Amino acid sequence: MENFMELHWMGRYRKLVAQLIRYANIYVRGYNIELGGEEGVRLSAQSWQVLECIIEHENEILKMSELSRYLGMPQSTFSKYVKRLVEQKLVERYKRADNQKDIILRPSCFGRDFYIRKSKGLLELGYKEMFGLLADLSDDDLNRVTAAVENLANHLSQDTDVFTKTRLIKL
Repeated sequence: MENFMELHWMGRYRKLVAQLIRYANIYVRGYNIELGGEEGVRLSAQSWQVLECIIEHENEILKMSELSRYLGMPQSTFSKYVKRLVEQKLVERYKRADNQKDIILRPSCFGRDFYIRKSKGLLELGYKEMFGLLADLSDDDLNRVTAAVENLANHLSQDTDVFTKTRLIKL
């Protein structure tokens, strides 16, 4: 009963928090493992997310730093994945004509094609079932769940690190 009292602060949200933590731990275990090999492309979960982010924002003029912030990823890590995507010919780098230091990323034709083909497999692999479980939620309900997860991520990000706000120094 003592453990229940220690975790009681989460109330009815404990199971949700537990599953978010479980998901994060499972994800972290394999996020850098590169899979694939088809067409000479090997991607980790992180590099897939970077490719996806670049495709999602390809009609905007966003700097690499803005895209890395969107993903909650350090710029140096983001750059590492971009380099790998460029090497695999999935992404192309551009410079702005009016500002040569800003690097703008675009998916290559091959990269966009590759993403479209492979995302169909991802849908079948597990997302289709998850989306089915959420199908009865209204758009408003889904927006609130999304906002709750976003809020949690914002509080746990490096910019607002709740675990280091109060630092103790042992005497």
